[in-house]
Amino acid sequence: MEERPRYFEDALSNFVHDMASGGAIRHLVDMGYSVDRIMEQLDYPTPRKRVEKTVYQYMMESGILIDTLPIEETAMKRSRLKNVSRPFISQRLREQIQKNGEDNAYMQCPFGKWIRENQTEYLEQLSCLTGREKEYILGIPWHEDIMYHRLNDRMLEIGIELAVHSNLEVKFYFLISRDIINA
Repeated sequence: MEERPRYFEDALSNFVHDMASGGAIRHLVDMGYSVDRIMEQLDYPTPRKRVEKTVYQYMMESGILIDTLPIEETAMKRSRLKNVSRPFISQRLREQIQKNGEDNAYMQCPFGKWIRENQTEYLEQLSCLTGREKEYILGIPWHEDIMYHRLNDRMLEIGIELAVHSNLEVKFYFLISRDIINA
């Protein structure tokens, strides 16, 4: 028997998903919920893979997550904040966010690369994060080796923890002022 295209079935499935849970998922992403927390909040049973896909698509479409910076790093000024206190890093980053706007502030996320290279070391690097913070990072399907996450409240919290308590070099990008802060 010849297999026919599933255009109608796929379209109907997407429509039902969007009506039942797509809007709720997008709203919860905007609130900084992890995939696990979103799953707990949904009234309509939705497979985890479907939630992850919706979360990822929305993050990419809305610019919360990008795979390439719109400005070349070579055109940006660099400064380094290493071995400084949490309040100092927090204040400096918040000043930059205020100056540039949240939509123009990103943190480099090499999580995809870490997952593919050495998952044990990756999890060790995240050990300084709270369970909620780790759950957020682990719930995002990092399709590229390096991606950039908008520096919203959730990612700012995670970025500061990684900058202060890990041996990683954490990079923050501010597109209007063209600043890179390495912490």
